[in-house]
Amino acid sequence: MMLRRLKRKTLSALALSAFVMMSSGCSHNMRITNADDYFVPPAPVPKQTVKVGVTSNNMSQPQNSKYITAIVDALQRNSAIERVIYPYSTANNQNQADAVIDISVNPRYDGNGSNFLVNWPGFLIFAPAIWGYGYTADIKTEATITNLKNGKTQQLSIPAQFEFRQAEIDRTWTEIGWFEVGIIPLLGGIVFTAYDSDLTPEFIKNVAPTYGPYVATKATKAVYDSLGYN
Repeated sequence: MMLRRLKRKTLSALALSAFVMMSSGCSHNMRITNADDYFVPPAPVPKQTVKVGVTSNNMSQPQNSKYITAIVDALQRNSAIERVIYPYSTANNQNQADAVIDISVNPRYDGNGSNFLVNWPGFLIFAPAIWGYGYTADIKTEATITNLKNGKTQQLSIPAQFEFRQAEIDRTWTEIGWFEVGIIPLLGGIVFTAYDSDLTPEFIKNVAPTYGPYVATKATKAVYDSLGYN
């Protein structure tokens, strides 16, 4: 009888400890692991600045429009840009810009196959909360630069692939595998190799300070090339 009570108390203590660990650390804040690959240092102020208009078919899309906003914000902070007109309209803004940048953003998100191992057998050491699940965002940005002085256009492709890690309770709950034989984290690991679409708004918010200047710098150089300023 005493042995049975001792076993029961031990199991209860272990269950409580596991619950406390999961409750206190069941998430892993989002972290973009390769942001430095797209770092753009501040450029010196050029002798001649330009005025640009920006258009995009992504403006009506709730998520992709945020990528456009990040680019526009970066253009406005670029020392080579005197003025940014967004959204630019030929009817309303004629003769107010030197060039127009039409931007199209097409992102594709994926989950890493290694997420399976993070979840199983990683649940044994609470790996999802410690390291988070891995994801990639392949952002294809296409820009058409139009020189408004002569009407000539130039196509610009700006690929970028960001890697990031994150974990939240909608996935880390499978760490309850501690309480049974590990079937739940095993099945969860299979499912979690796919991308978690709930992460997209947070990812865009986190990547904007890197992605925006990266694209804006390349687009600005293309504008200068099209105008013959370089």
